[in-house]
Amino acid sequence: MANNCCLCYPTVCSPTTPKKCPTGNCLYVPHLLVGSDNSVGPCEEEGLIPFEDTGIDTTLCGNTAPVYTILSHSQIFKNVTINSTGINFTTTIAIEEASVGIISYSVSCGKYASTATVTIILKQLCASVICSAGTYCDKCTGTCEDIEGSLTVAGSVLGAAGGLTTI
Repeated sequence: MANNCCLCYPTVCSPTTPKKCPTGNCLYVPHLLVGSDNSVGPCEEEGLIPFEDTGIDTTLCGNTAPVYTILSHSQIFKNVTINSTGINFTTTIAIEEASVGIISYSVSCGKYASTATVTIILKQLCASVICSAGTYCDKCTGTCEDIEGSLTVAGSVLGAAGGLTTI
């Protein structure tokens, strides 16, 4: 069940404050981190990591259009694409142990190239959810669901004899 695309604003990791290109002739591609507060959940969620305000600098390319390439990505992502405005991705049904994924990308022009990574921490939809007995938190929706095959016992009064009925 895909929701609308989420803008996953990143934090620039390396360096934390991109240096201005002193010569006006640079190719700078930053390493990025998308924390869980700015991320999407697992299970077919679409995300976009915008390059706006990350400091990407392609002035070294001059009149040659930079080429943006996805080099690799973790298995918790699919449909990963990149262009000059950012990286688009869709999450798969991730297992609990794989709530962090990495996308490696490069920007090149002519004989110059620079590579970097984006580390994405998926939103844990069940992090603050407490479910009652006989239910579990569905990691795709963040809601409590009945455990299949569980037995629910409810009390009822049957005339003067009373008793319990299992449902």
